[in-house]
Amino acid sequence: MCPITPFLRVNFFVLFFFLSNKLSAQVLIPTVADSRQMVSLNGSWKFYLAKTENDANQLNDFFQTDYNTTSFQTIPVPSNWAVLGYEEPVYRGFDSNKASEGFYLYDFNIPKNWGDKRLLLHFGGVWSSAEIWINGIQIGKHESGYTSFSFDITGKLKVDGSNKLAVRVKQVSREYKYDVYDDWTLGGIFRDVTLEAMPLNRWLDYTVIKTTFDKDFKNADLEIKCMVSDTHEGSLPGNYPSPDKPYNLRFTLTQDHEKVFTRQIEIPAHIATSRETNMVFHVESPLHWTAETPNLYHLKIELLENGNVVQSKNEKIGFRQISVEGGIFSINGQAIKLRGINRHDEHPDVGRATKQEHWLQDIKLMKAANINYIRMAHYQHAKGFIELCDELGMYVGEEVSIGGAGNLIYDPSYAGATLVRAYETVTRDINNPSIIYWSVGNEDPLASLNLNALKFVKALDPTRPTMIPWRSETWLPKEIDLLSVHYWHPNEYDQLAGQSTRPIITTEYSHAFGVDSFGGLEARWKALTKHPEGTGGAVWMWADQGIKTPIKRPKEKYDKIVKDDEYLRIDDQGWDGVVDSYRNPTRDYWEVKSVYAQVYPTVDKVPYIAGQNSIIIPLQNDYDFTNLNTIKIKWTLKEDDKVLSTGISTISGQPHTVSNFELPIENLKTFQNQNTYYLWLDFINADGEEIVRKAVELTPRLDLRNRTLPVSKVKVTQSNTIATILVGNISYTFNANTGQLISASLGENKLITNLKPIIWHPLDRGETSVIGSKIAKKLPDLNNYTIKVIDWKIQEDSANAIIDTRVEYRINDKNIFSTNYKYTISSDGNMKVHYEILPQVETPNLPIVGMSLQSAPELTNLYWLGLGPYDAYPNKQSAPVLGVWGGAINSENVHGNKATHWIELSEKKYKIRILNKGYMEHNVSNPQAVNILSSVLGKPEKGRKPNEPALLLQTAAAKPFVGEFIIALETTK
Repeated sequence: MCPITPFLRVNFFVLFFFLSNKLSAQVLIPTVADSRQMVSLNGSWKFYLAKTENDANQLNDFFQTDYNTTSFQTIPVPSNWAVLGYEEPVYRGFDSNKASEGFYLYDFNIPKNWGDKRLLLHFGGVWSSAEIWINGIQIGKHESGYTSFSFDITGKLKVDGSNKLAVRVKQVSREYKYDVYDDWTLGGIFRDVTLEAMPLNRWLDYTVIKTTFDKDFKNADLEIKCMVSDTHEGSLPGNYPSPDKPYNLRFTLTQDHEKVFTRQIEIPAHIATSRETNMVFHVESPLHWTAETPNLYHLKIELLENGNVVQSKNEKIGFRQISVEGGIFSINGQAIKLRGINRHDEHPDVGRATKQEHWLQDIKLMKAANINYIRMAHYQHAKGFIELCDELGMYVGEEVSIGGAGNLIYDPSYAGATLVRAYETVTRDINNPSIIYWSVGNEDPLASLNLNALKFVKALDPTRPTMIPWRSETWLPKEIDLLSVHYWHPNEYDQLAGQSTRPIITTEYSHAFGVDSFGGLEARWKALTKHPEGTGGAVWMWADQGIKTPIKRPKEKYDKIVKDDEYLRIDDQGWDGVVDSYRNPTRDYWEVKSVYAQVYPTVDKVPYIAGQNSIIIPLQNDYDFTNLNTIKIKWTLKEDDKVLSTGISTISGQPHTVSNFELPIENLKTFQNQNTYYLWLDFINADGEEIVRKAVELTPRLDLRNRTLPVSKVKVTQSNTIATILVGNISYTFNANTGQLISASLGENKLITNLKPIIWHPLDRGETSVIGSKIAKKLPDLNNYTIKVIDWKIQEDSANAIIDTRVEYRINDKNIFSTNYKYTISSDGNMKVHYEILPQVETPNLPIVGMSLQSAPELTNLYWLGLGPYDAYPNKQSAPVLGVWGGAINSENVHGNKATHWIELSEKKYKIRILNKGYMEHNVSNPQAVNILSSVLGKPEKGRKPNEPALLLQTAAAKPFVGEFIIALETTK
């Protein structure tokens, strides 16, 4: 047991917050209640959907106990009615500000012994407005679509007989736009409905937990503020305190079923008023809560009257302390980095009525992708989800839902709507250790309403920092602890973090739109987080925002995104997840996993000498609290696709440091010409899950790979317009009228049938956003050209034949490009192709630049040494790993854009090997064509193009695009 030192400090709680008179619900700070005090009202409810205002007016008396409900149907609660097929789901609110309304009825009984209890009716979430009646009596109205709320219904229920609960749910209210975002607009009672009983005249109202460590972050004080409310009638007149018997509070703290302490105190009576009691317990060496070490304690608070427990509540707490001192975001004294993702609390099968299975699936997949931080966009998520973040270890940024307000933020009449959302958000989740900051709104201007809401949040909870997402000005008020910008370029993040005096959390910094963008993630991440003030950021978005209903979707509305499920809807603006709607990882998921990896080599190449016994690889430990000695390093030494040796190792290394990993390479005794030697390093965490795989290339200090030995004399023959170069049984044939290779053979076997320039392909959405949709629509196919040879010259000697040619390619009068070629065929039978392509075209950017090789149909396999298996682009290549990849030439394994060292097309006897330190593009619809590329357009980040000129393949510079590669025709070993 840990020793404790209690300090009793008692003070009266003054509630300074006033609520708008529109909110007649009593909003409480809920604590997890003992299960015996709770009754779930989830289940099958009666339901009627009024699709028009006139229909709704016909049901104005639906709450009456004798109302005829024969026209009502049955609906599960919780749920969203659009997901169940009652109407077509709507994305991003209602254009006319008119929408359907839902009318709910539920009959229930309560336990017999609840007649003398105080009763609270809890709603976990109703979108967006709820008006409540019990047994025909109006209870109140609540207007905030995502926050939990409660009503005091004491004395309103019958103990003998059935009770009728009526709820009218409106989707459109005066303030509903506060809760409309870039997402589905889904009406309904979508979270749990529960009834809670407690003592009638004195009860536990709320508990607030605070943990504070000593300067060494070894021992801690556990501060517990406990509000007990009392409604006994006073026995003395006026404002004189009335005497009564005292009561007791008992606090029990346990960890993993082991008792840490129990402390019981007597509280003097306070009749007809509430009292906040403040207890501080000193706990020696508590286990810390962090996302890497999610150690939870169980706190039980009991209210005792005359020695008997009359009420108890339970909290799971974590010893966790946050600081932003000196502009550094720290937890428990250690600076941290937030590897984040934005998440909507929804799933295509249930809308926002998510369950534990959905929460657990998301958190596990996120942790597998090295994500340690979730921004709850843009509203309070289900309580159960946050509790799982506490348990499994995930940092959470929680947001007050006012980000859809627009100019309403300037209207003072919305003060009540703003403050209610702030109050309900903070008070429900104030004790969850996973919540590490509060944010107010999303992408809003600074205004008096959101600033005062933020100040109110800080008054409720001074232990967590605050932000207004999108605001990063240096003059922001001091109450705004954190700066946040959205979608800046890497150099801009670098400049901001380098000058900031406050921590920066970029709550949206890279947009995973569609499947054709998401470029620059690694550059943005590194530019920001290399600075101490650069705390981290959140990718937009976790999952494609899909909704599936039992009704087939409208024809053509969603067809360009969803091809194979006619019931699933994904709006174009919601197609932005790193996983799809059903949580299947996309290419972007693997990019996130790699960029966010906490352990990795700091180099991608290591020099060595053949015969060297070992090499040193520096490893970065970017964990905040985890030593490298908990990580297994599974290594594989490879020569092209051949495994030379393997092993498993561990080393020690403190967080935020670099440690040297010494790796034995005794098996690497010799160095073969043209082969590549490299290591795969698989980092495995303590749970046996892969953190990431990275590769390190071994480069010889004495590079012999360019040495060649002559195999035969080079011969040149010319006939009319055809030139053939022979080297032994290898031949290359050119057409002087096109300046291009038209065939290459090994013996009698023709392996190459064409080689031509390529600067265009059908544009994907990402490329279109860079080039411009108007330009892309009117631009002709730049590969559809006529050819004119400007110059043609052959030089030869016994060792080499060189063809120099200049060719003009004309698409039309406004689109022309020229190419200078140098083909060098050497005595080893290899051909080096050097080209310089100068475009004069109407597009400001090219998608690709290179040469397209057409192979013989007998070559049915395609392999490459380079980055794989995923596609790679100049600003999107963290996920693919150096290795030998490939498969059948018509398989999806070889489809896409790959970064290469060499490319190989083969069959059983013969192969073409192309040495190209660039890219390869291959499409299974034309399997024999392989595009050998020197330049590839960088990927945009949604509609924002890269700002580095090298990534844009700009045509206005009037400079040629230069490329070079080597072709070798060989027999297959």
